Amino acid sequence: EEEKREIDMFARKFKYYLMDGVPVQLVLPSNPGCREEKVLRLTIKNSASLSESVLEISRKRRPGVLNVGMQGSFVATLDNITRFSRNPPTLVNLDDEEKKRFFSFETDLSGTPIMMLAKNRKDAMLLLCGMKLLMEREKF
Repeated sequence: EEEKREIDMFARKFKYYLMDGVPVQLVLPSNPGCREEKVLRLTIKNSASLSESVLEISRKRRPGVLNVGMQGSFVATLDNITRFSRNPPTLVNLDDEEKKRFFSFETDLSGTPIMMLAKNRKDAMLLLCGMKLLMEREKF
């Protein structure tokens, strides 16, 4: 019972962490040396179920500037996500420090993994574990 309460608390805090937007660098397969500064953000459509929630990778917003109607470079509902990974594909040249910050996910729509670098290794682990937890909780 205590463990369940701790997991619930972590899941709630993690949702807020993602809703605030987490800075990431997008790694583009077409241009592996290029690192685009982006924000990974969760938008919850229905508080009763996360399945319709949207995970979006968009340009960083300047404080006080509303990006109304600005299209993210990637948008997926949590339902569409099929796989998470911390192992970069061999075609992407990353140094040892970048490999520690790497994480990716695949959707049933994307065909190729959406690859990112977190700010640090801890953030990469937190994002991966938190996302997996949110997805697992949705299934039960």
